[in-house]
Amino acid sequence: MITVSSRPYPHLRVVLGMVARIALVCLFCAFAWANFAQWRATGHPSGLGTTLLEGWVAAMFVFRRSNGVVSTRRLAWIAAPLGTFAMVFARPSGGGIPNSASELIQLAGVGFALVSLCTLGRSFGLVAANRGVKTRGPYGLVRHPAYTGYLISYCAYIAENPSPRNIALLAVSSVFQLLRISEEELVLAGDAAYNAYRSRVRYRLIPLLY
Repeated sequence: MITVSSRPYPHLRVVLGMVARIALVCLFCAFAWANFAQWRATGHPSGLGTTLLEGWVAAMFVFRRSNGVVSTRRLAWIAAPLGTFAMVFARPSGGGIPNSASELIQLAGVGFALVSLCTLGRSFGLVAANRGVKTRGPYGLVRHPAYTGYLISYCAYIAENPSPRNIALLAVSSVFQLLRISEEELVLAGDAAYNAYRSRVRYRLIPLLY
């Protein structure tokens, strides 16, 4: 059985929340600067779509509303930051598919993710919680469409920059995003509205596959 709480360790949550916000902003700035420096050096855009996505996610995280019923499971608290932050440690390396093709695919992933995140609005958060059931737009295709957009954008970034480090980071991010999905669904399993929604939308991440 999943254990949830509306106010688990309130003082610790405030401190950790502040630290997480500062860390995310710093990590995003380092990621954005590395890609901008590559663009300036080569004359070709590098990681444009993924940088836009990470910037949007960072902004939504900083300005999100307080969570409602949040999981207190340790795995949920580990999976959320690792799944979210891992790819900001990636760096441009070149040597992959042409920049133009990669950027188009990244932007397609970004577009899908942003539509999904805009549907969430300020209900966005990192740790698994019941912030209300969303069923509109891309949520009619898969149950976690923002993560689908992330995956598309990240895979295109790796195709453009296929270094061993970046590939390892993609693997880490993907594993923990899958764990994050499982943790979110454990929390939401107690919601009748979500159970009805899950019966209508079968796939979690990739239509016809998963």
